Amino acid sequence: MNYRVLGYEVDYLKGYIDKRVIEAEVDYLIGSVHFLDKWGFDNPEFIGGWKSRDIDNIWQEYFDAIEAMAKTNYFNIVGHLDLIKVFKYLPKKDIKSIAQNALKAIKKSNMVIELNSAGLRKPIKELYPSKDLLELAYELNIPITFSSDAHSVEQIGFGYNEAKKLAKEIGYKEAVFFENREKRLVEF
Repeated sequence: MNYRVLGYEVDYLKGYIDKRVIEAEVDYLIGSVHFLDKWGFDNPEFIGGWKSRDIDNIWQEYFDAIEAMAKTNYFNIVGHLDLIKVFKYLPKKDIKSIAQNALKAIKKSNMVIELNSAGLRKPIKELYPSKDLLELAYELNIPITFSSDAHSVEQIGFGYNEAKKLAKEIGYKEAVFFENREKRLVEF
């Protein structure tokens, strides 16, 4: 059986939505945040930006952007929910309190959270999202999907067993996949 799934990962930049992308005939759209204003916080080239800002303010600004992205109702999936942790600059405040409003907006917009193994290949060396955030998502009954965020053929499926183990530990039994922007559940 040949099965083709097509999706886009779309950078959310407030005020810069291209309708051609949002209205594309794809199976799903992943909404992601990689920039805070013009600062590419996850790019090693711009790591110096971490030194000149308050860590808790950075994290709050990031999750405010995630919340705004969810409220657009354009996307099916939230990409790497806590990508902001990529270089191990962690907040002093409780992550659940920082991310709570964003997660509520994700739930309200009927989005799915990506359990993304790419973080295992990055300096943080853990899945996106963290166990704490995934627990909060589970409490809010937000579904998940799995992703290796592959940037090469060799990375496809990377970390799947670890992601599946964490999801089961928290209580998830099903994951979502999309077909023509419609959710389909599959047990794992």
